[in-house]
Amino acid sequence: MARLDADKVRPMDDSSPIRDFPKYGRPLVCVNGVYGKAVAWSHSYGLIEWLDVSGKYHLGWAQSASIKRVTAEEWKGSSGL
Repeated sequence: MARLDADKVRPMDDSSPIRDFPKYGRPLVCVNGVYGKAVAWSHSYGLIEWLDVSGKYHLGWAQSASIKRVTAEEWKGSSGL
């Protein structure tokens, strides 16, 4: 359900195809201090999932320039993902 909601608010300035990462091979990322996992990507955006401090699940699009891939040692996200 969260994926459908995220796809509804996909930025309209990017009509390139969306490609999904494999469920068990999603890259660890950091977007402006928020740690999560990349779910999918297009030419200009990435779809990121993360848990906030209360444990609530979020899924949203971020510009590719703001997404930084991080190593497992650098990642500070929730192990609940």
